[in-house]
Amino acid sequence: MKLLSTYMPGSNQLSADLSGKFSDKGPLLFILRHGQIEGHGTRRFIGQTDIPLDQTGREQARSWQAPFAAVGFKQVYTSALTRCRETAALACPDSTSVIDRRLNEIDLGEWDGREFEHIKTKHPDLFEQRGRDIYGFCPPAGESFKDLFSRVSPFFSQLPLLSHTLLVTHAGVIRAMLCFWAGKKMENLFNFKTHFGQLFVLAKEYA
Repeated sequence: MKLLSTYMPGSNQLSADLSGKFSDKGPLLFILRHGQIEGHGTRRFIGQTDIPLDQTGREQARSWQAPFAAVGFKQVYTSALTRCRETAALACPDSTSVIDRRLNEIDLGEWDGREFEHIKTKHPDLFEQRGRDIYGFCPPAGESFKDLFSRVSPFFSQLPLLSHTLLVTHAGVIRAMLCFWAGKKMENLFNFKTHFGQLFVLAKEYA
């Protein structure tokens, strides 16, 4: 897959790009990060802790209704977590989403929902180890990003891209796949920035 462009919520550029510079690209893959969540201002580890959208997050999701209605997705997939299911329902109210747990965020185990400073203070050695090996480190009872990639990559390799397709998922999933598709070392996955409600549009690459 090749990343064509990204759009922030509320952007009106997507329709023009679809009828213009993307018109010869065939079926496209649209990956949407869920909207802003409750308590987002607290710096903490949030993986599979099931947190809903806040009001801004709901507005971000609704801002995609008109552009997505124009696209007319025949396939919509979402993570099983509430923040993604809410986003999908608000962004595509006339579509039925297929829930696939492989699109869930990384499982941070005993660290999930904990503030960064708490983990840094209580488990300084583990926190430092994570900084040295962001891809391979696994928090207690959780997943590493390597585990995450092993979980999500089969979904993408098996996805039948027969028409424009929408996925609603999480920052960890998006970063890991963008890093892989860009041919970068997985240790660089945090170089790929994602924002609440951000849309990524990709096309298949043909030899």
